[in-house]
Amino acid sequence: MIVKDEATAETFAPDGHAIERLPCGSSLTICLPDGLSHRSSAGTGTVMRPETLRRSAFEAGFGSADILPTGEFGFWRFYRLSG
Repeated sequence: MIVKDEATAETFAPDGHAIERLPCGSSLTICLPDGLSHRSSAGTGTVMRPETLRRSAFEAGFGSADILPTGEFGFWRFYRLSG
């Protein structure tokens, strides 16, 4: 399975890059509240840091969650979930 997410820093930092502020702002004001309004939501919002995605993948039964190389295409991060 391939998962696409915003290519934010691997951990949260309050002084994050300006490009990171857009998806984080959308996540906090739109996506997270919407997700939490549905039962059994994981409440991750728009931005899932790699550790959060890996934890969710392993809980779902996947054996690995690898970040795929994207070269210069830096706005998105792609993961390959397998076995």
